Amino acid sequence: MKSHSFSLVELMIVAIIVAILAAVAVVLMRGHTTRAMATEAYGAMGTIRTALRINYAETRDYGKRSDGTAIDCTNLPGLKARDPTTPGDLDGRYWDQDCYQLAFPTPDTYVITATGKSDGPTDGVTITLTETGTFTKTGF
Repeated sequence: MKSHSFSLVELMIVAIIVAILAAVAVVLMRGHTTRAMATEAYGAMGTIRTALRINYAETRDYGKRSDGTAIDCTNLPGLKARDPTTPGDLDGRYWDQDCYQLAFPTPDTYVITATGKSDGPTDGVTITLTETGTFTKTGF
């Protein structure tokens, strides 16, 4: 009688193919996971942009509040900043208030920069947004 089984060589070839496919899948999944985590930053940057636009409508200057004080991520009009007892509006799981920086090259322009937490999975990821709505991303 003839046996109907696989040889060791055939099993090894299948195992190698499965390992290669798994390695490719892991690399692709890591990239998609980082992009998914970055959506938290995109949302917060949209919130910052809205606050800046509202402020600009009142003052005609993105970088100054109506009382003349400079704007940063801790005193954005309409947003709750972090205090010792509660998180602020920009605090999330992968990005927090400290991850965002604002720059105002002129009164009519701004650049929002989000830099991933150095101790988390978004380390090395940087996203920028300008007043024209242009996103630039690095690190993924």
